Amino acid sequence: MCDNAIGSSENWVEVIRFEGNESTQTESFTCNHVEWRIRWEYVPSLQPTDSIFFSVFTYPREEGVRGSMYVNSIMEMGSEKRSGTSYVHDYQGTFFMFINVIGTENYTIIVEQDIGSIPEFPSWMILPIFFGATLFGLIVKKKLKT
Repeated sequence: MCDNAIGSSENWVEVIRFEGNESTQTESFTCNHVEWRIRWEYVPSLQPTDSIFFSVFTYPREEGVRGSMYVNSIMEMGSEKRSGTSYVHDYQGTFFMFINVIGTENYTIIVEQDIGSIPEFPSWMILPIFFGATLFGLIVKKKLKT
């Protein structure tokens, strides 16, 4: 894969790389950061074919393929686009990919995570923290008066 196709920041670190020329289900990989990306590239078959199809679906390991939500998908059908980057936000954990190819000579998929990313603070947490702080203040104030 051309490493210069997409500029690499010092925060992006490779997690795993998959290369091949057949459809497959990959081994599991873990992204511990909430921002990660999938860089992909494929080379069409040298033999003339009616179809070119390249798809990658990323699933959480616990759920498996059947009846689960995928966290990311890439799908190219006969298009001129042969490479790209797909970003995943606010998902971390262990995943696997299902790669489906027709009419491709080979492909490379690189999963990278942004080690500088931090999870967003959930806005729903503000109210319980406020109530807890208020309750704590009232208890301390009552204890100081007695």
